[in-house]
Amino acid sequence: MYLEDVYLFIGNEHVIKKNKIERILENVDPKVTDFIKYDLETISIQEVITDCMTIPFLKEKKVIIVKNPHFLSSIKTPIKHDIKMLIKYLQNPTDTTILMIDAVGINIDKNSEVYKSFQKYSYIIDIKELDIIECKAWVKRSLSMAGATIGDEALNLLIEYLNGDLIRMEQEIEKLAAFRYNDRITESDIKALVSRNYEEDAFLLIKAITQKDRAQVTEIYQRISESMTDVMSIIGLISKTFNDLYTTLKLLESGYSQNDIANAFGVKPGRAHYLIKDAKNFKLEALEQYVNQIVDLDFKIKNGLIDKTFGIEMFLLSL
Repeated sequence: MYLEDVYLFIGNEHVIKKNKIERILENVDPKVTDFIKYDLETISIQEVITDCMTIPFLKEKKVIIVKNPHFLSSIKTPIKHDIKMLIKYLQNPTDTTILMIDAVGINIDKNSEVYKSFQKYSYIIDIKELDIIECKAWVKRSLSMAGATIGDEALNLLIEYLNGDLIRMEQEIEKLAAFRYNDRITESDIKALVSRNYEEDAFLLIKAITQKDRAQVTEIYQRISESMTDVMSIIGLISKTFNDLYTTLKLLESGYSQNDIANAFGVKPGRAHYLIKDAKNFKLEALEQYVNQIVDLDFKIKNGLIDKTFGIEMFLLSL
C-alpha cells in the first residue's frame, strides 16, 4: 500500500476512523518507525510542524498523529496556531514523516484557506457513518477477526439493543467474542450479556403506549424499571423521548433536513437518522397529547399531589 505524506481525517464516526488509521499503520514497520501523538489543545501546530521537519533519531521514519485541530473550524482556540507555517509544510512535506490530522467530529469550515490547502496537498479521508447494511457487515467482520460468528437474528437483536452506537458495539463485540470464541453467538447470548439501550427501550415503550398495547407497555416498563430503579429517572426518560419525537416531527414539517435536525439536537447525523425514522411511526397530535400528560404527571409528583410510583403506573394503565 502506498503511504501518503499527510492524511486528514474528517467526518463523524470515531470507531471507523480508528479502524482506518490502524489499517494504514499496518503498512508501517514499527521497528524502523517512531510514533508520536500531539493534542492541539495543549500544543501549537508550529511545534508539531517543527517535529515533522526534524529527521527521526535512530529510525528511518516517524508517524505523527494530531488530534483536536479546531483551527479547521470557526472555533477560536486559546493557543495561537501558525496556519501559514502549516500551509507551507503541506506544500512541501518531509518524506521521512507521515502526518495524520484527526479532525473527526469537528465542524470543518470548508471555505477556509487551510482546508482548501489540505484539499490540494493532502489525502483526505471522509469517515461517514454506516448505513444498516454497512453496520451489519462491520459487526460480522469485527467478530470474525475476534474469533466468533453470529447469525442474522442475533445480529439484528444486537443492533436493536445498541441502536447503531458503534462505540458501545465495539465494546460488546469484544465481550461476546471472548464468551463465544471459536463459536457462534446466539440471541440468548445477546439477551444475557448485552445491556439494552435505555433510549431504544423508551422508544419501544412509547410506541406501545400510542398503540394502546397494554401487555407490551407492562413488559417494557418492567424491563426498564429493573435497570432504572429511580422512578423519576424513568419518567424523565419517557418525557425526553416524547419531546424528542414531537420536536423531530415538527422540524420535519418545517422542512428541516437530517443534518438540520442533527444540528438542532446537537447529535451526529446518524443519531438524527434514527430519530427521524422513529418519529415517522407516530402522529403529531398523539405525541402532543402524551407530552402534555407526562408534564402534568411530573408537576403533580414534584408538588406532592401524587406518589411517583403510583403516578407512573396509573399513567401507563389508564391508556
